[in-house]
Amino acid sequence: MRSRRVVYALMTSVVCLWGGAFIAIRILVQQASPYTVTLLRFVLTTAGLLVALAVVRPEKRRLDPEDRGKLVLLAVMGVAVYHLALNYGEQFVSASVAALIVASFPVMVAISSRIVLKEQIGSTKWAGIALAFLGVVILVLWGTPGAELSIAGGLGAAVTALAPLAWTVYTIAGKPLVAKYGALRLTTWAMGLGTLLVAPFAIGPTLEDLPRLSISDWGWLAFLAYLCSTYAYTIWLYALDVLEASELAVWIYLVPLLSLAWAAVVLDERPTLFALLGGAMVLGGVILTERVASRVEASARVKQRARLGDSTP
Repeated sequence: MRSRRVVYALMTSVVCLWGGAFIAIRILVQQASPYTVTLLRFVLTTAGLLVALAVVRPEKRRLDPEDRGKLVLLAVMGVAVYHLALNYGEQFVSASVAALIVASFPVMVAISSRIVLKEQIGSTKWAGIALAFLGVVILVLWGTPGAELSIAGGLGAAVTALAPLAWTVYTIAGKPLVAKYGALRLTTWAMGLGTLLVAPFAIGPTLEDLPRLSISDWGWLAFLAYLCSTYAYTIWLYALDVLEASELAVWIYLVPLLSLAWAAVVLDERPTLFALLGGAMVLGGVILTERVASRVEASARVKQRARLGDSTP
């Protein structure tokens, strides 16, 4: 229980940061290409992770040969596909559409974890996932004054849809590895390798964009790199070692809600009554999935053991 409470506290900080990531990306892609934003972010991220690894100095562990392909998969999905898709897509789809697309991630994880990891998802968890998703729909459609559910280009929406799919693969593939190698080491390997894979395609655009980046742009890049990636990605894998993938994924539903708060502060956008309603539904769905479902399942296990005990001759 104590470890779960620690994870809940850490994940609260993570989703607060990721709420601001949408704002940061939206600002940056107006000044630089998606390749530039991705490469600079993860060069800084990898540097931060290497420093953290040197300071923490976890027990040394070599990558087993049978896990090399899995690490490549994490690097491709967690850096190249997810971030290039999201950065590219935010040039062509409205923020509301991007939020709705990313909000499909917990549903993808719930289904994938049931199939791949054989996780049991009870009716209470499904109800929480559904409630939170409906809350996100309300946030997206009516949560921002004057917002329209518009798509500047079908290709942009299609590319953006690759982001939650990639993060689903990253989460499902990473769960068995994090227990083996540790969250910090695995995150460092995956982000470092992902940066190397993106670099050949991104160096040209990055050199062209560098002169246009302001001090403010570098500040947003540092925010994305050190807080939203170095810190948050390590916490994500740490939490994945404690919670089931479907439990952890539902936290993503809080990100669009928190993006509204960031937009109110940074972009001076004020939430509507629908935003408050949708936010309450998102919070209710997370509580239902994280707290109520675990208690219901624990109660069911106790009753099952009691029945088995009664039937023992």
